[in-house]
Amino acid sequence: MGMTEPEPAKRRPSGHRIFFPLALLYTAMVVPYWTAGHLGLVPTGWTPAVHAHEMVMGYALAVVGGFLLTKPSRAALALAVGTWLLGRVAVLAPAFTQVPTALAVPATLAYPVVLFALGGWPFLRAAKSGHNAVFGPLVGAFAVAEALYWAGGDGGRTGVLFALHVVGLLLFAMGGRIIPAATAGEVRRQGGLLVDRVQPRLEWIAIVGGITAAASVASGLLPEAGAIGALVVGLAAWARLARWRTGAVLGRADLWSLHLGYAWLGLGWLAAAVERWAPLPGGAGWHLLGTAALGTIAGVMMVRVALQREAWRPEFPPAVPWAVALIGVAAVLRVAAGWLEPAALLTASAFAWTAAHGLLFLVLSRILHRR
Repeated sequence: MGMTEPEPAKRRPSGHRIFFPLALLYTAMVVPYWTAGHLGLVPTGWTPAVHAHEMVMGYALAVVGGFLLTKPSRAALALAVGTWLLGRVAVLAPAFTQVPTALAVPATLAYPVVLFALGGWPFLRAAKSGHNAVFGPLVGAFAVAEALYWAGGDGGRTGVLFALHVVGLLLFAMGGRIIPAATAGEVRRQGGLLVDRVQPRLEWIAIVGGITAAASVASGLLPEAGAIGALVVGLAAWARLARWRTGAVLGRADLWSLHLGYAWLGLGWLAAAVERWAPLPGGAGWHLLGTAALGTIAGVMMVRVALQREAWRPEFPPAVPWAVALIGVAAVLRVAAGWLEPAALLTASAFAWTAAHGLLFLVLSRILHRR
């Protein structure tokens, strides 16, 4: 990979060195575990809401922790990792024994609260513009999602759908910063200029739409307004992407894969709008957002961030595009399972997802532990 030895100063504690491998290992294990339980092969006791909860509050929020906790103290990092593990135990334990709600609620709430205190609040205080300030409240909204999961009275469905909307907005906003910035560098190298980058007016329209959609899910009110809000975010994502000159980055796996992830994100938001008007079999629409978009963008960004923070050259290993392709296959198979052979397609989807994240874990391990 043409890597060079990082300086010792780079070996300071950092969230990505713990949370990224944890996220990859966790999702690679829990997806086939839930699939086996759903098919009646093992007694997991997991409902679809529990599965969705762990994909968002377990996997996605671990990735967020790796991004945000760049220079934590050892005590702060230990607290974050400890509360994340505590939350996973509280959710997994009911498969083996009964956990009182009075213990489960604070156990699962601890990590989102700690993450906001260590990452979200400092980000909010340091933001010098409204466009950057949005990240702090989005991180804090995960604690609201956790509370809704337990208090919603519908088996957790309200909480996980609200959390998925927050993830979708976070991907929209973060992708809108990272993707055009990285693309502009490649376009400049080719002698061109990327004019339309952040597109702040379009971003604010989409954020208002996303907030409307999330508020509609949380309150159960105005589903039509929520559907329109989700539709606005999806169209805004595609409108942004259309101006980012995807054709110029087709030779860069680290860039075209992010463009692909943002395309999935737009489709996922549009599918979320459809789910409001006419729910699709097996929650197919939600899986485009939670599997295709989240899996692609999070997986690629974990590798990019690890390469940057470990001071390696930004050259993607060949395994990463294969992982991106497998995530796309997993998403398509999971959506198709709503209409066709559920058992066979669910199994194949879980295998593709686990294989993709196993590949990413091996790539990440090489980046983090190469000497």
